[in-house]
Amino acid sequence: MTTKIAPIGAAKLCMGIVSLGLALWCLPAQAAECQRALRPLAGDWSEHRSGEFIFQYSLTGEHALHSSVDTPDSGLPDVVADVEQQLLAMREMLKSLHFQLPLESPRYQTQGASHILVLFQKLKKTGLAFDEVSRLPSGECVLMIQIASHYRSGNLTPAHELFHQVQNGYTPFKRAWFYEGTARWSETLLGQRKAVAQPVPAHALDLRAFWQQSYAAVAVWHGLIKRCSRTAAPAEIPAAVRSLRYRNGTPVLQDDQIPGHDYMRRVLEALKVLGDETTVKQKLTTHHWPEKVQRDAQHDAAMWRAVLSACQPGEGSSAP
Repeated sequence: MTTKIAPIGAAKLCMGIVSLGLALWCLPAQAAECQRALRPLAGDWSEHRSGEFIFQYSLTGEHALHSSVDTPDSGLPDVVADVEQQLLAMREMLKSLHFQLPLESPRYQTQGASHILVLFQKLKKTGLAFDEVSRLPSGECVLMIQIASHYRSGNLTPAHELFHQVQNGYTPFKRAWFYEGTARWSETLLGQRKAVAQPVPAHALDLRAFWQQSYAAVAVWHGLIKRCSRTAAPAEIPAAVRSLRYRNGTPVLQDDQIPGHDYMRRVLEALKVLGDETTVKQKLTTHHWPEKVQRDAQHDAAMWRAVLSACQPGEGSSAP
């Protein structure tokens, strides 16, 4: 269902909470976990809801979608509908592979998160995922994903950002070699990335160089998968995912190859344990590490040990 949202050009602050593209109302004091102030965006906004996803977009002004084409004249622009289909496909793939979904994680359940807000706006990047929970004027607590208003249908940014929310639900670590490297791997769940494996670093210099990588780290992750994944049989693809199509008729799922999902799930579980231990050891606030600490290189060695501990070589594999 798509609805119009009142413009926020006349935004006002209510108890320190700033509305995000919604009609503004003064709210009673809320728990700190769901009280993150958000920068107001001016203009006319529309909202579309699908399951746990809330899509907000504008057709005019600074944050206008690059295209307002609505092929079936449904009231929902093609680009928004295509992001919806991709996120639904990614969610069902993650669920079928037994990953913990963001809204099912203890981190976000304890903070009352009930939806994922997908906001189309002007960005220098193609997308962003935020790990803090925010409260909408409706009273709903949401996780937020931002998608650039210049987004083109078929690009895997939405799926990539949803996997960031999966990571956030498991563990607070955001070192780029892990955070971006495995999120780039996650794009293979929809079948549009070719797996190019590089050797697992065997020497200290090579390992330190790997720890400095970001998206390119995915090649080493595929090397780890070759050694550590024990999955032999092809994964079962939900029929609902196979049926999903973009507005131009292209299947959202491109092929059935899903390398290493069992290993990646174990990595996330191992990093969850490490995150809990680090929270206690460094006397950090549970679920609210400072961003600088989440991205600190001090964690590299311990994270790497956790990554290797998740390795369970499959038939024909050699242990690292």
